[in-house]
Amino acid sequence: MDLILFQPGDQSIMNQEGSEIDNSAWMADGPTGLCIEIVSLHQGMKQQVTTDVSNNARTSGRPIITEFTLVKYVDQTSVKLYDYCLGAKLLGSGAGAPSTIYIARESGGKTMNIIKIQLKDAIISEIQLQTHPNDMPTEQFKLNFTEVIWTYTQQLNNMTAKGVKTTGWSLAKNMPIGGSFSSLV
Repeated sequence: MDLILFQPGDQSIMNQEGSEIDNSAWMADGPTGLCIEIVSLHQGMKQQVTTDVSNNARTSGRPIITEFTLVKYVDQTSVKLYDYCLGAKLLGSGAGAPSTIYIARESGGKTMNIIKIQLKDAIISEIQLQTHPNDMPTEQFKLNFTEVIWTYTQQLNNMTAKGVKTTGWSLAKNMPIGGSFSSLV
């Protein structure tokens, strides 16, 4: 992954302090505002499975989708993110202001999404400050959310899109939502 960006749904969080992205280099579906450059991210999901042979479905409850854990360098946005964490403020409210993570590939002066992840009603649940002996300090922060949409862009060698695959899940409703957020949550 050449580039990972986080764009809060509420752009006023940025106060012109994020990493501004030149959208002309993006092939399609790139960020439209200020973003925070991310060093790494982690997220997981699992299905609770039982070994009970009498249970044909083999599952034993709801799927578990973990929070997104993002790591970034300490910068001008840090204290604003502290405010949002401590005040339990949404990073964007509703289906019209999702917070978005872009995982992109750069090649030949062009940038194209590999996967775009949209989070409805994202909130920072935790921030950990970390120092390193031979590098700048970083912050690890976790994003909790009510719904998530993953959009994968298939790419050809020449950085053109071959197609798009999308899926989504509502944690609040415990059901698939396809490629658009539900309006009731």
